[in-house]
Amino acid sequence: MYNVMIVDDEHVIQLSLQKLLTKRKDAFSVIGIAEDGKEAIQLLEKHSIDLIITDICMPEMDGLELIEAANKIDPNIKFIIISGYNDFNYAQKAIRFGVSDFILKPIVPEQIFTTIDNIYRQMKKYESSYTKHNDWVLLLETYKKEIIEYIWQFNEDKAHEKISTIIEGHHKLQNNPFSLSQLLENLLRDIENELINRNLNLPQRLPEDMKWPDTMDMIIKRAKHEISYLINTIKGLRNLGSRQNILKSVKYIKENFSKEELSLQEVAGIIGVSEAYFSRSFKEEMNISFKKYLIKLRMTKAKEMIIDSKMNITNIAFKVGFSDYPHFSKTFKKYYGLTPIEFRKQVEKDGLLSKQE
Repeated sequence: MYNVMIVDDEHVIQLSLQKLLTKRKDAFSVIGIAEDGKEAIQLLEKHSIDLIITDICMPEMDGLELIEAANKIDPNIKFIIISGYNDFNYAQKAIRFGVSDFILKPIVPEQIFTTIDNIYRQMKKYESSYTKHNDWVLLLETYKKEIIEYIWQFNEDKAHEKISTIIEGHHKLQNNPFSLSQLLENLLRDIENELINRNLNLPQRLPEDMKWPDTMDMIIKRAKHEISYLINTIKGLRNLGSRQNILKSVKYIKENFSKEELSLQEVAGIIGVSEAYFSRSFKEEMNISFKKYLIKLRMTKAKEMIIDSKMNITNIAFKVGFSDYPHFSKTFKKYYGLTPIEFRKQVEKDGLLSKQE
């Protein structure tokens, strides 16, 4: 149902229009009545209005001034002008302001019904188109995220399939504000920016490398070529920088091992690779898994603190990334054969540390 405001300084006209609109109560609801443009603007600032039926000649602010002011508040409002003057100049000016219809007094019910029925159909069509467009925008965002992950995982076939799905969806959407080349260019630019945000140092390309062709077949071919280019570039960057990235990750782990929440996902993100790739590369390079390396580092640091300081054991647990002392004690014992407290007593007793690593 759409909200209607009636603006007319004649009480009889107000009542007549209200009565006529009740015949279309499933489509329209009168929620505001004003005697002039100024009063109408005040109501418009308080209520959401879809259709304004207004007289031309009114005190304070006439119909055309009202339309001009109302358009600034909400450009989607539709207007019907009712006037007792058969003035072509008014009609021309009204059309320039986007008025849907221009009706002369005395009001003929059939003409009103025809006019509001036409407007209702226009509104429903626009609403449907607007909903479809919004749904498409949300769907595009989902597709974009999927393509980014396919690229990240080197899944070229799946990424190309998703590009084809986007192209099909673009063809089906009516009144699309973007051409296919614009849509794909914007999409791929967003994808590149997202990959860069993942700490991926993509090479900068010249403007002429980014020009899009004109024909449909070449546009589709170009989009898929861009996907392949990104995948091959990322493969090259990962292979060339594999050892350097692992060394960078080790440095980061050593600097942040005290963070309880330090995870494989976080470190992979720091060096700009997928979790699966980082996990595999780390083990190949370090000959130990990320998880085991982190535990070993924490236990080594904990042992050093127990030996070299009088710090409370619970505080030491916090310092090496454990907020749960029982878990820390259990892990330490599994690693060294003694609980942290037992280990400290042994150190104090012997005056040196037995080599139990």
